[in-house]
This record gives sequence, structure tokens and C-alpha cells, in this order.
Amino acid sequence: MYKKIEANYNKTKKFLFGMKNNDGFIYKLCVYFILIVFGFVFLYPLIYMLSISLMSNLDLVDNTVKWIPSKLYTFNYKMTWKALNLPYSYLTTTMLAGLSMLCVAVSSGIIGYGLARFNFKGKKLVLVLMLFTFIVPKTLFFIPRFQIYSALGLKGNLGAILVPALTGQGEQAALFILIFYQFFKMIPKSLEEAAFIDGAGPFRTFIKIAVPMAGPALIIVCVYSFSLYWNETFLTSLYLDGKIKTVPMLLGNLQNNFGQVVSQSVKGDFSRNPNLNFTEAKIFAGTILSIIPLAAFYLIIQRWFVESIDKTGITGE
Repeated sequence: MYKKIEANYNKTKKFLFGMKNNDGFIYKLCVYFILIVFGFVFLYPLIYMLSISLMSNLDLVDNTVKWIPSKLYTFNYKMTWKALNLPYSYLTTTMLAGLSMLCVAVSSGIIGYGLARFNFKGKKLVLVLMLFTFIVPKTLFFIPRFQIYSALGLKGNLGAILVPALTGQGEQAALFILIFYQFFKMIPKSLEEAAFIDGAGPFRTFIKIAVPMAGPALIIVCVYSFSLYWNETFLTSLYLDGKIKTVPMLLGNLQNNFGQVVSQSVKGDFSRNPNLNFTEAKIFAGTILSIIPLAAFYLIIQRWFVESIDKTGITGE
């Protein structure tokens, strides 16, 4: 009898706590609970926007309709599709973000490799200044950059975005350089020394050995830089003079136009102007359309992106 009770106790204990206290039911329950809580925090805004964007005006004023629309209402998406000038603006934004991503990856890789592998006077000063540009608010550089770009004739064309990215002065360039710098520091020098013995120069060693081994860092930089330039609105509107319209810029104009209409009619009769209180659904529809390419881009490279973060040891960035 005692052995049977002890066996049941050990079986229950094994089920609840596992063999190593990290594979039992209680441990898994806590882990999944935390994942569900954090997942809900991140997914709630997206689910809310999607639900509101698919509601008609009648559903929005109906208190009985909370999350699931009475029927799928696609007019919000049809209107914002035309207002955002899709799919042409998709191509424009992809071109701008893609070219900027390539320029950032090339410049950050070269600069990071140079700082990691070569010693020269003022190297520590360069690192300090680079960290300084990353810490200092970016608004401090807007006026000097604006004057420089105007003097060089870069203002009003893609050069205002691509030239800084290609020279290591793009958005969050210091962070991307540090990612490459840290990764190149982890590569054994013996591999490069063997290449030098075989007659390879610094540039060939960088192309043939360093770059292929820096795949994880390259993926991280490409993903972050592409999403950064995709969502950038202030610099593109300031330096491009409105000659190139990206999806986030058009979405911002859509929000401003709706806001002006509502502010001008806020004293009007609600019953005569019912659509004035339903601009939120249109804006949410435009937001969903603007993030679809980024979501698709991430889903395609998700596995490589997660593996790259694991290999480079980057967390919380």
C-alpha cells in the first residue's frame, strides 16, 4: 500500500515538475501563460485595427457589435487603396527602402570590418564619435544636414537618402556598424592570416572570407534597415520635397485630411454628417495595407532572421 502511494506521488510529482524542473506541467503552464500575455499585448492593436477596418458605419455605432462585424465591409479598403495610390506606391516605397538597405549594408559592413580588423591612430575616437551620433537626438543634425544637402544639390532627389546611407551616415548607421563590428571581432583571425599568406589582399579577404561568414549580421542589418526606411516619413518628406511619395507618407496625408474634415465639422449635426465620426475605420484600413509588405517580408525570412539573432547574440535591440 505504501509503495503504491509513493509511486503515485512520484508520478504526480514528475507530471507537475518534470525531471529537471523545466519540463513539467507547471513550468510549461507558466511559460505558455507568459507567452499568451505578451502575445496578446502585441497582437491586440493589430486585431483591433483589423476588426474596426472591416466594420461598416452601422456596425460602428451598434453597441451590440464588438469584435466581429455583422458582415465584411470592404469599402474602407477600396477607398484607402485608391487614396494610397496602390500598388504604385508599393513599388516606389520598396525601391526606396531596398536601395537604402543595400547602401546601408555595404557601408556598414566595410566600416565595421575596418574597425574590427585594422588598428590606426584615432580608432577609439572614431568609436566614441560613432556612439555619440547614436546617443544624441537626431533632431540636432537636421539643420546642418539640410544645409549640406542643399549645397551639394542632393535635396529633392534620391541622393539625399542614398548618399548618406552609402557613406555610413544613414539612419541608425552607428547601430548597424556596431553589429558588423561585433560579428567581425568574433571571426578567428587565423582564417584571414591564412588568406594573407596565400597572397590575398585586405579587400579580397573581406569579400571572400569575411562577407560569407557575416551572413547572420547581414540578415539582421537588412531586415532592420529595410523596415526603418520603409516607415521613415520625416526625412523623406523633408529632403525629397514631395517628389517621391511613399506609402507611410500617403497614409500620413490621409490622416491629416480626415483630421481637418472632422475638426471643421465638429460643430455640425452628427445626424447630417455621419461619416465624419467613422474616419478611424478608414485610417486603420490604410495602416493594415501599409504594413502588409513588411509582414510578408518578415514571414519570408523569419527563420533566417531568428537564427541570425541567436548567432550574433543580439537581444533587446
